[in-house]
Amino acid sequence: MQFIITPGGDEVAVIRPEEVLVVEGALSLYVTKHPDSNIAIRVLREVSSANESRAERMEAEVERTCA
Repeated sequence: MQFIITPGGDEVAVIRPEEVLVVEGALSLYVTKHPDSNIAIRVLREVSSANESRAERMEAEVERTCA
């Protein structure tokens, strides 16, 4: 995982696809054990959404390459 500081001062985490799956799994387990953790639920939602978007982009690229 790498952290990048944007020109606006925000920090962005850049991780490999397999790391996303590990983070998503860990967050899912945490949310299962702590269902009242609003921040964990929010983060899990964001990570899952990012992972789904990545998967869709990869599928579209495969289709484009094979066409």
